Amino acid sequence: MGNPFYDDVDDTFRGVRVRVHTDEHIYEGWCGRWHYNEHGVLVYDAERDDGEQVGALTVSNPETVERLPPTDPIEEVRVTDIAPSPYTERSMDDADHEKFVKLTRERGHLLTYPTVRRVADDKQCDHNRAYEVVAGHRRFETARRADLDTIAVRVADLDAWEAVKRFVDDHVAIQGGDERHMYGQEEIDGMLAQLRDDWADDRLREMGVLAPYLEEKLASTRREGIRQGYLTDGRGSK
Repeated sequence: MGNPFYDDVDDTFRGVRVRVHTDEHIYEGWCGRWHYNEHGVLVYDAERDDGEQVGALTVSNPETVERLPPTDPIEEVRVTDIAPSPYTERSMDDADHEKFVKLTRERGHLLTYPTVRRVADDKQCDHNRAYEVVAGHRRFETARRADLDTIAVRVADLDAWEAVKRFVDDHVAIQGGDERHMYGQEEIDGMLAQLRDDWADDRLREMGVLAPYLEEKLASTRREGIRQGYLTDGRGSK
């Protein structure tokens, strides 16, 4: 039989953003669960006060645990109720990912939360799922392949266009920016093709990072049109 006090604390803090104080550091992240026997609290997506991203950890013997103002809520949802973004192009068949899937299956849960948005009433979606991944496709695919029934997700209040902008920001490097973990040219081409199916070119130009790729595609299309005789070259000839 559980302890009613502990159960109430768990219900109050689980899925809430917290600041955890110890005698050495302060951590901010999402509260997972309390480990009363070990006098610790599990924190996901934790950031230490020196700026170090430490991921999931159990903070032992915390001095205080503060509830922080709410941001995006954390909810437990069925994996089958989630669809990937239509713009995701990344392959996940590498050995490291297979190892991640195996570890997740053994553990029974993810260590960090994917971010999703509600799409049940979004007429632009071509699926009947209740949620769509905004960030964390690798984690979502891991959960799916590991046969997890449910996962904890961060639910962001985003419409379709806001989700597109966030996806592009997360996957396309700005010129001269850090390209690690960003899409390569082939992946950008696939993403851009789907984006152009869903959105007007003028709308996509609003995202400056896409402009060079978009103009290259438009120029290539025009050159091919001229070569095939569908367009003129601006000098009155085909």
